[in-house]
Amino acid sequence: MTGHSTLVIVSIYLPSPKRLLRRDLRALFVLGDAIILFGDFNCKNIRWGYPSNNYNGIKLDELEDRLDFGIIAPSTLTCFPHVVTHRPSTIDIALTKGVAINFNNIETIHGLTSDHGPVILKMGPPDGGRHIPVLKLLIGKEYEIDFAIGALTNHVRTVIEESEREVAASSDRRKFPPDILDLIRAKNAALPRASAYPTPEYRSRARAL
Repeated sequence: MTGHSTLVIVSIYLPSPKRLLRRDLRALFVLGDAIILFGDFNCKNIRWGYPSNNYNGIKLDELEDRLDFGIIAPSTLTCFPHVVTHRPSTIDIALTKGVAINFNNIETIHGLTSDHGPVILKMGPPDGGRHIPVLKLLIGKEYEIDFAIGALTNHVRTVIEESEREVAASSDRRKFPPDILDLIRAKNAALPRASAYPTPEYRSRARAL
């Protein structure tokens, strides 16, 4: 980002029943001098490809001038609901404020199984700046992330179960070897010290044990 101030990028998800609040946008836009808010705003407006406006779409359109930000939306639809009575829409967009790098294009990636197509935003160097690789931001859907997290969780759970061993109910730590008992006593002594007096020496000792 040579020639540009620090760029703050915020991933957004506004659930459809929630109202878009001016104070929330103001709080996000003061995070830095150059801000990109990118994600699912659930704001429907004829300006960015929906046949009609909802409350959030009207509100966002009104706030654009008041809060001095720009709205970037793909020219193709981003959401194709599984419910046939719901219309496809464009609700995955980007808001920019104080960003000097130039907008190249924003497009929807089709062909995936989700009802939301991931959206990629491409931006280039500021006017007069030397050539640098294009900045690419990709936003997906939270339930795809949840699916990945679930798969990882199941894998970890399987590894843990396969690594478990049964211990007799009568197991007593006093039967541990003397060197293990010494380590347990040292650990139990080090942790309170590290908590009460968090010096680098005590923290290092507690971590080592």
